[in-house]
Amino acid sequence: MPIQRAPGKEHKRACDAEADRGRLKKALYDKEQQSTALQKSLVLAKDPDVRVRNQMRPGTWPFLALAFAALASLRWRAFCGGGPSAARAPIPRHAVEMSDNLLGLDEETVALHKKYHEATITYTAMNIDWAQDKGYENDGHLSAEEQAAIASAARARLFRWPELDAQDLHEVSFGPERRRFCSSADSPEALGDPGQNVFVISQMRRPSRLRHALHELYREGISAKIVDAVDGDGFRFQDEMERLGILPVPGYDGHKNHGIHLTTGEVGCFMSHFTIWHHMVKHQIPAALILEDDFDLQPDFATKLGEYLEEARGYDWNLMYVGRSPTEADWTRLSAHVVEPGYTLWTVGYILRLEGAKALLDAQVERAFLPLDDFFSVAAGRGMDCFYNDKVLEWKPHVPVLLRPFALTPPLVMPYVGSMFLSDTAKVRNATRYVQDLPP
Repeated sequence: MPIQRAPGKEHKRACDAEADRGRLKKALYDKEQQSTALQKSLVLAKDPDVRVRNQMRPGTWPFLALAFAALASLRWRAFCGGGPSAARAPIPRHAVEMSDNLLGLDEETVALHKKYHEATITYTAMNIDWAQDKGYENDGHLSAEEQAAIASAARARLFRWPELDAQDLHEVSFGPERRRFCSSADSPEALGDPGQNVFVISQMRRPSRLRHALHELYREGISAKIVDAVDGDGFRFQDEMERLGILPVPGYDGHKNHGIHLTTGEVGCFMSHFTIWHHMVKHQIPAALILEDDFDLQPDFATKLGEYLEEARGYDWNLMYVGRSPTEADWTRLSAHVVEPGYTLWTVGYILRLEGAKALLDAQVERAFLPLDDFFSVAAGRGMDCFYNDKVLEWKPHVPVLLRPFALTPPLVMPYVGSMFLSDTAKVRNATRYVQDLPP
């Protein structure tokens, strides 16, 4: 886009800024050229078959229809160490020798993260103006009227928390009515098989993300329950959080690798997941697969999930990371595809057992919470060396150790390329609000 001529120094600054942008574009374009094969493998599928729309259960959520109707013409195309720990199984030499594997993780996990990382660089290069101008602030496929209607609905949804009412839960049927992921004769409870209890947390004002999630479910033939997320941006006063009984750890102000104060997006994320834990306990659901709506399911997801859960047979866990971003080395390797992780980020996909959900509710964790991925790691007793998170020991008195986490490796779920720009927790938006800045 040509620069509008400005007088004197202003013109020079504008030219310099445009030149800097051009150099960044070129550097990222060069990176893109090095990843041609990667790009071809990561071209996302086009519009899902019309049968996806027809298989939605009638009388459910109008915004589910909006996700298709508003985006019908869109074609998706996205191009894409550790501190001390408990005793570990020996790390294979080929993994240690990888120059970009400082944590000694298995080679497949490193390769998968590297693939998505490089794809994200390419995606950013192709959308550099949009990213710099924060075009991701709002979903471009919603009109101003639709945004206002959704904001009003989200505000009302806040005060139904922690209940998961029928109006906030929307079933989509893409697979067997009584699905099991594990093929053995063991009971689902024995293996932590979530069966038909698949929940997808979806932010109502982000239909683009929902559309991608629906396509992933359809492709794998997985039925699910779409859960309207709690939108923390709906809070207008700190007192509203207090009246709901949702309170952060005293004095929370981030940590050295996440140096920002608590945002309303992080509050909404925690509350959304808590809603499902509460629902599990209320309805005695033995295990649930909980997904955020920015997930990419890896090839043959359903089959591999069942096989990997069977590898964990006999082990005592209540939280299983299906997708994760490790920040320290795994503690132990239990089988070919199951590890006991160290400090871990991301809650894009995990299985929670009923015992874990009960422990979280009984401990009233909502009265001293953290951003969810940090909370899970601290509640699992991770990070006590403060290598990644220098505030763990300060938070420890407020966060009891309740979780016994395992992780599937390589991950079976990753955030899709470009989804971070549409995240309330991964990106600081112009509309990002800090809880401490809300009026009392």
